[in-house]
Amino acid sequence: MKRLSDRLLKIADFIVPGSFIADIGSDHCLLPIFLCEENKIAGAFAVDNKEGPYSRMVKAILDAGLEEKISHSLSSGIEKLDQRCDTVVLAGMGGRLISEILSSHKEKLNNVKYILVDAHTDSEIVYKTLASLNYEIEKGCFLLDKGKPYDIMRWKKCASKPVYTRLERKYGYFNVRDPNEAWKEYYTQQIQIFNKIKRALPMNSPKAEELSAEIEEVESILNINERQSHS
Repeated sequence: MKRLSDRLLKIADFIVPGSFIADIGSDHCLLPIFLCEENKIAGAFAVDNKEGPYSRMVKAILDAGLEEKISHSLSSGIEKLDQRCDTVVLAGMGGRLISEILSSHKEKLNNVKYILVDAHTDSEIVYKTLASLNYEIEKGCFLLDKGKPYDIMRWKKCASKPVYTRLERKYGYFNVRDPNEAWKEYYTQQIQIFNKIKRALPMNSPKAEELSAEIEEVESILNINERQSHS
């Protein structure tokens, strides 16, 4: 079994034991195979929408001898979601695509209690979509894997639509309230990069103003939490 990246290991850690998961865009099926071999899940449904990755996925399942526990589908998103699935994993893709996948077949989510996402871009869209589908963020972890930032989130079905502030949607609910060391490290570096870019731009250019606003937002989050940690 190929070793999982730190990102996939954190996603695996967020899976509720005994779940039946759907791994969308599974490719080599690393996550479902790992979870099955660890006896953490009841079973899995692996999905890919391209012939090449799908063939690799099926071969990986057969090579692992897990064809009885992991079913598979050559399809797009959750359109053919196995109704045994109570957990959907959408990792390794942009927030806009995650939103499209969930919104275009929301009727398939009736039995889905948890949705795990790892949006590389457009996190605000993910927050808006999941809240509109009556899911609330329950658990989160920002991490750096080989220098790249990832914000892993577990959302749980709830009775009513939760509300999040613009900063929570942009930077992450838990990151705004209690940023971990990885988040602080990454965004401290981002401030330095933004300031360097700003110095090369005309003072009143729209881009410079946009960067100034973002620097102010990040510094406010860092400063608020710094004061709280010393209070």
